Amino acid sequence: MDYDRRSRYMNQMQPLSNNSNGKNYIDIGIDIPMLDTLCKMVVSQNKKIRRTQLMNIAKLVELINPEKYINDPEKTKMIKFIRRAVEARLALNIDDPYLILKHVDGGIITDNVIDLDHYTELNSSDADFINGMVSETLQYATVYQTVDRMMDICSRFKTQDYGSKGEIVKEFQDAINDTQNQFRRNRNENHTEMTFSLQEGQFEDCVIETYNRAANPRKKLSTGMQGMNEMLGGGFESGRTYIYFGLPGEGKSSVILNLMYQIKKYNRDYQCKDPTKKPCVVLLTMENSVEETIERLFGVAADREKMTEFDVDSVIKMLREVGELSISDDNPIDLYIKYKPTNSVDTSYLYTLSDDLEDQGYEVICMFQDYIGRIRSTQYLSDTRLEYGAVSDEFKVFAQLKDIPVISVSQLNRDASKRIDEGRHSSKNDLVRALGRSNISESMLVLNNIDAGFMITPEYTGLGEKYLGVQRVKIRYNAGNLECMYLPFSPNSGIKLLEDFGKEPLWKSTLRANASMIGNVNNMGRNEIEDLDTIQTSTMNTSIFSTAINNGSNDIGDLDAAFKLPAPSKPICPMIFDPMVFDKGTKYYIDEY
Repeated sequence: MDYDRRSRYMNQMQPLSNNSNGKNYIDIGIDIPMLDTLCKMVVSQNKKIRRTQLMNIAKLVELINPEKYINDPEKTKMIKFIRRAVEARLALNIDDPYLILKHVDGGIITDNVIDLDHYTELNSSDADFINGMVSETLQYATVYQTVDRMMDICSRFKTQDYGSKGEIVKEFQDAINDTQNQFRRNRNENHTEMTFSLQEGQFEDCVIETYNRAANPRKKLSTGMQGMNEMLGGGFESGRTYIYFGLPGEGKSSVILNLMYQIKKYNRDYQCKDPTKKPCVVLLTMENSVEETIERLFGVAADREKMTEFDVDSVIKMLREVGELSISDDNPIDLYIKYKPTNSVDTSYLYTLSDDLEDQGYEVICMFQDYIGRIRSTQYLSDTRLEYGAVSDEFKVFAQLKDIPVISVSQLNRDASKRIDEGRHSSKNDLVRALGRSNISESMLVLNNIDAGFMITPEYTGLGEKYLGVQRVKIRYNAGNLECMYLPFSPNSGIKLLEDFGKEPLWKSTLRANASMIGNVNNMGRNEIEDLDTIQTSTMNTSIFSTAINNGSNDIGDLDAAFKLPAPSKPICPMIFDPMVFDKGTKYYIDEY
């Protein structure tokens, strides 16, 4: 819709008039292009067009004086079309455009006002403009409907004696409240501004939106890892913020690159809120350059360590074919990577980046930022702790306004580094379980402002297998019960997390020795035990384990029971082994404290 037409529409608005029945109408001259846009809007599937906005269109149409178009059959037909289509959507809850047309055709309208075979969807900008126009026109009508009442009250207030003014003041207050309520009902609110109310329109909008989010898993962006999806409650939800906390140089950037790649790969049926846009996942990297990020993306997508081991044509082919990094009707999501130097921009740049992409025909469906300590707050706070808290809060506002998930990473502190280093030096496992909220480096305000937070650290088994330990330390919404897990890395690439979507689960709940390892201890030489500390620190049923060691594993029908039985009410001290005497038949005891 061009600017001239918008201006012409605004200039055509005239005061209310009365018909023979005394009903107030808006003498507004809506031209054919504007009516055509309204017709498109009432059949549009753009997610920004909500129930309250359709109700406002219905109110606007009812205020149009039918006598103004009595000699214009084309406009009359279009107005009747709008009325019937809105009826289908509001009264019958029909959303499919073809079914809406069927309902319209069931009325007195002949010939199609809209040809769906050549129908062009409204983009969000046009929808926003029409919503604003309708709302403004209704506000205009409210003023004219109220002005006579207010002038009468004011006139009587001036002429009445002091003793009678009290009743008139109450009448004046009632008139103001009625007008304010009408203004509120006329206002077109977006998703983030909506509040729950029992008022018609608002009530339905809120319930429908809530129900769709709860019932439709496609409202969430899934990863390719079952364990991660379970920990997230199905996937990353729109309007929420997520942060992964890790040590410096230990794969935070690689983790979000895996998540970005998997979102593209496993959400092929994603539908944009604006049907005219193409879905896009964005990574704003402020640590690694675009070139460095592409090298890592090769490791994730192609499952190979280095791209320089292949010629450039092979690299491109592997990314396209093996990594499925292409855009098609079957795989429509684009990936956009943008680099900005550390502290060169503040969080307002997220809006700039998103808006620029919208101008290019994209709709940002997920925003990654690497990492939270390298972007400024718009508030320019001198206190670092408050600065990081403000950044996470501004991430949250951006996520809600854009109705997308925002995912970032942050640092763990020195105490976390010490714990991890000591655990690795002692060949311990399940190190991520030793981390907690107190290990967040930047600020606890970061954790307070986000919807979900996770501790992450790479870990290795005694056999040298690499896993990513993930511990959930905060979740603001209803999600799965999985609090801690270990995701395997590919043996071919040190940064690729293995995907198990639609397959047997690959994640583990612990990296400690399993029962089969313990069962074979009696037949091992002491030099063959790869990770004895794993056995020492495992939680197990003490009596069964002691008997197994003393009598030999062949005397125990199900040694797994040593691990599967519930832990005792009191904690168990770690077992102390003397490797020099760790032989079959030697009796060991575990004391409780």
